[in-house]
Amino acid sequence: MKKKETQKPFVSCIVAAAGKGSRMQAELNKIFLEFCDKPVLAHTLTVLEECPSIDEIVLVTGECDMLGCKDIAEEFVIKKLTAITLGGKLRQDSVRNALQEVSEKADIVLIHDAARPLVTAEVIQNVIDDVITCGAAAPGVPCKNTLKLTDAEGFIADTPDRSRLYEIQTPQGFSRNIITRAHENALQNGLSGTDDCFLVEQLGIKVKISEGDYRNIKITTPEDLLIAELLSTTL
Repeated sequence: MKKKETQKPFVSCIVAAAGKGSRMQAELNKIFLEFCDKPVLAHTLTVLEECPSIDEIVLVTGECDMLGCKDIAEEFVIKKLTAITLGGKLRQDSVRNALQEVSEKADIVLIHDAARPLVTAEVIQNVIDDVITCGAAAPGVPCKNTLKLTDAEGFIADTPDRSRLYEIQTPQGFSRNIITRAHENALQNGLSGTDDCFLVEQLGIKVKISEGDYRNIKITTPEDLLIAELLSTTL
């Protein structure tokens, strides 16, 4: 007898592109800045479009950037893009808005920063595999540097064990039920976090750290564009 094949989950990917990116010191949203002759957003969407594990893409951005995002999606033929929706005041508001646009067929929801254009299909698959097993996962890489906790006066208060510290990346992935509950809970209880893992943690749910990639950098400063251009030649 043939072994019954496990049905592939329907995976939706929310792309968060509503940030202002003030540290970039540019007049336009950093997702429209270019390296290797393509906008940051084009690199990100192309990776997701070509990743066989992803079934649909929902893009969330600011009102003034919606037309620019639409133009990029059309120019680079992003067929998996099903919606471009309006962002909110905070990142979690934007993600909550985007969750309303996710297909009813979605089993897994990934949430990815538009400003991480060097993410790979391997990192994405690592997250999906861990979500299937654990319900919640995020890619991470071990911290290379020693980190310090400070007191209110700016003096070192503690030195955490570096062997247990990870830099968390995106896409962060969750079963649809978990991420929906997490955002509903945050809204009802006035919780605010810098990423979706924090909101899921508030439900008492553990988030698995998947194997990330040091090249999966976030474009934050002008120097990051130069680094991305160099790294892209090695992917």
